[in-house]
Amino acid sequence: MATPMGNTGTGNAGGTGNAAATGNALWNDAKETARSKLSEQQKAAAGSLGDFAGALRKSAEQMQQGGQHASAARFAQTAASGLEQLSGALKNRDLETMLRDAEGFARRQPVAFFGAAVFAGFLAVRFLKSSNSNSTSSSALTSSSPMNPGTEI
Repeated sequence: MATPMGNTGTGNAGGTGNAAATGNALWNDAKETARSKLSEQQKAAAGSLGDFAGALRKSAEQMQQGGQHASAARFAQTAASGLEQLSGALKNRDLETMLRDAEGFARRQPVAFFGAAVFAGFLAVRFLKSSNSNSTSSSALTSSSPMNPGTEI
């Protein structure tokens, strides 16, 4: 009597090949989707940095015109120029090239790279703490003082 698995492994090899091909196709689709999303985020970040640099430059120009804080205005101009360069690099370079450049910088200047990473982490934590405390305090104000009609103060 013949069994459905009469061949010892030859039918299974084709199934394994199909599964591997399907897995490979899924992996490639996932990588392409991730690259596409990262590219969109990269372009959005570049636009935001460019906008921020423009606002910073405008503020620096207003400080200079008003004769206020000349050194702060120069610092703001320098920072705006750096942000504009970073924005341009984000707009014009692909993600893989930027990652290779960052890796090369980390290999050439490990202390500077580590310092920049610590500083970026510090800024991220400060930003998250400030945005979290603002949302907590505003929700606490609205929930702790309910308005009852007919109650006089």
